[in-house]
Amino acid sequence: MIFVTVGTSSFDPLIEAIDHQVETGLIADSVVAQIGRGRYEPSHIRYFRFIRSLDSAYERADVIISTGGAGTTLECVTRGLRLVSVENTTLMEGHQSELISELESKGHLIWCRDLGNLHTIIEKAKKKTFIPFKPEPPTVHLSILEYLS
Repeated sequence: MIFVTVGTSSFDPLIEAIDHQVETGLIADSVVAQIGRGRYEPSHIRYFRFIRSLDSAYERADVIISTGGAGTTLECVTRGLRLVSVENTTLMEGHQSELISELESKGHLIWCRDLGNLHTIIEKAKKKTFIPFKPEPPTVHLSILEYLS
C-alpha cells in the first residue's frame, strides 16, 4: 500500500498526480491519501482529510509519499520508513527543498522533483534501503552552562 500525506495544509498537485497515475495504471498499488484542506477530491484512490494519528498508516505502508514539511519528514526518517518527499512549492518558497536535499544526500529519503515521474520513484523506493536518521544530541545546555560560569 502507498500512503500519501499532505499534513494539515493542502497540496492538490500531488493528490491529482497520484490519482491520475492510478487511473492510467502507472501505479498499480492500492493508495490511501490524507488530503488535508485540499480542494481536489480524488476519484481513483481512497482518501480522508484528517486523523488523530498517522501511525497505523505508516505501519501498513510500503512507501510513504509526503510533502517536505519538517514534522512528517522527520517523523518518517527517524523511523527509517521508505519516504518519497515532494516539495510543496505552494507554501513558503524554498524552505522544504533545503531539508529534503540534505536528508536525501544522506540516504534518508528520495526526493521526487517531478510529479510526472512519481510512479518511477515509488518503484525505486520499494527497492531502496533507507538509512534511519539519528539526530545529534542537543548541546545548547553546554553553551548555557558555559555562559553561566
